[in-house]
Amino acid sequence: MHRAKKASSYKGTSSKAILHQYDFLGDFYRLTLGPELVYSYGMWEEGDTLESAQLRKLDHHAEAARAVGAERVLDVGCGWGSLLHRLVETHHVKHAVGITMSPGQAAWARDQHWPGCEVRTENWFDHEPDGPYDAIIAIEAIEHFAGNTMWRAKRIARYREFFERCHSWLRPTGRLSLQANAWNDRGWLTSLLLSPEQLATAGGRGSGRERLGLRAIQGGVKNVREGLHASRKVFPECFLPTRVELTEAADGLFRVVETRSDPADGVRTVRTWLERAEANRARGAELIGEAAVSDILREQRTALRFLREGRFTVVRMVFEKV
Repeated sequence: MHRAKKASSYKGTSSKAILHQYDFLGDFYRLTLGPELVYSYGMWEEGDTLESAQLRKLDHHAEAARAVGAERVLDVGCGWGSLLHRLVETHHVKHAVGITMSPGQAAWARDQHWPGCEVRTENWFDHEPDGPYDAIIAIEAIEHFAGNTMWRAKRIARYREFFERCHSWLRPTGRLSLQANAWNDRGWLTSLLLSPEQLATAGGRGSGRERLGLRAIQGGVKNVREGLHASRKVFPECFLPTRVELTEAADGLFRVVETRSDPADGVRTVRTWLERAEANRARGAELIGEAAVSDILREQRTALRFLREGRFTVVRMVFEKV
């Protein structure tokens, strides 16, 4: 593992980009996320609020990772610390460690003085645990690990580096519960170019020889343009994986215990965020400027459409160390 550190200088999304996403834009997000400050998709049931859907999501990952009652649990990309607090307070974890590259998020979480919770401001690449973990949870963090300019093989190599680290940090048969925004299994370009009807054919796999008419080409160009806007203005240096890429990257290190695709959870979460963002637009403009608020609203409208059209989804996967 130490040789891998020396061999590579790339560590995913840069500190500068993280500061933009979570410390600068985060001032606005905190107006819309609710008291738990959870910036990831919830797990919804009938009658839920955003807050109850978020707690259900946190509980799902705690149970899926077999973290309930554990001695030590790691949260990779812990944000403002909501999962750490939930693990200790509700699931009786003795020591929950969270890592985030955002100084603002880390400072806020530490200021809560939650017993049993430790927050470190660091990249997972540099993480040196004090001892083995019983479970690891990574909720919408892996999108930061491979950047937005890499070829598929390079992305998989970065994901595998993460799985190798998790494998070395976990006790025997320990579990990793992961959630991610993920492109349709056909890959990012096909996900952007094909029509919703073509993506829906054979579960999005299709024949690989779909023909694109003028309208489809125009729609694909628009989708690429919107994706580039999001990657430049809201989520710089991020890239969505596919389920297949993650499975391939973990091969031989973990067995996949469970895989689920929950696009409806993404739709309901983004729809609620968007409603709250629009309601808080004036206050947001005071905090981060009208242009930045407009960028966020545009990105959320695009994400809502992409989720509804099957271009990307919410993937939840559980891996067990082998």
